[in-house]
Amino acid sequence: MEPVRRALASTPGSAVALILLHSCILAPVQDSSKRDTGVMSQAEAGLRARKKQQTRQALIEAALRLYRERGLDGVTVAEIAKEANVAPRTFFGYFETKEDAFLGRGDDRIDLLIEAIRSRDRRTPILTAVRPVLLQDREPHRRQQQPANPSLSELLHHPSIAGRLRERWNRWEDQLAGAIARDVGAGPGDPEPRVVAAAITGAIRVAAAAALEQPRRRRQIAERAFELLSSGLSRYGAKGSMPREKPTGGEPRHT
Repeated sequence: MEPVRRALASTPGSAVALILLHSCILAPVQDSSKRDTGVMSQAEAGLRARKKQQTRQALIEAALRLYRERGLDGVTVAEIAKEANVAPRTFFGYFETKEDAFLGRGDDRIDLLIEAIRSRDRRTPILTAVRPVLLQDREPHRRQQQPANPSLSELLHHPSIAGRLRERWNRWEDQLAGAIARDVGAGPGDPEPRVVAAAITGAIRVAAAAALEQPRRRRQIAERAFELLSSGLSRYGAKGSMPREKPTGGEPRHT
């Protein structure tokens, strides 16, 4: 700034006035340009996110269409990619294996659970917030003229899909535990977020098993599992809830 001051000091008054006027005009334009660039960057980021979601959904739908036509063994990653109008390498940007494309709805369910936790009223217990997501119908009714996608119970009859689902439970549990820990401000090593995440994913596992063994009772069994969780976790994560008393000796107390 000092060189600028010296330059202005040696400049005739009319020239100084022109310089100051130029600065007054240019500065708002530059600021406006920066704001416009920021808005455009946000819009571009949103557009990229939507395109990624659309591509992911297209791959899932392509996999399900091919499954209806050929069965699981008749479907390859290359064919799924071709059906979705993308390159095979693009497929692996979204899914690690062919089976993952059929389990993509599980990823969506975990994302919905995390969003329900993040956006809830802080006076609402976590378990109450996630209950609608856990119990919502995973196989919505379709019009008769539309071919139905394979149900979870049907997909789980394939050992490769069932095995891959078991591998993914740990990943989903990690994601859920991390979201819960951030939400409640848990410190490093606090076991409670992991316990709650394991309980929630355990309920989902029970519902998945029910879908395989008793498809018509899946929701009923999920509700029973949820009620069992609620009896012990109903106030977890609710702001202002009373802290649990620690046992002072003897047999541990159960609340």
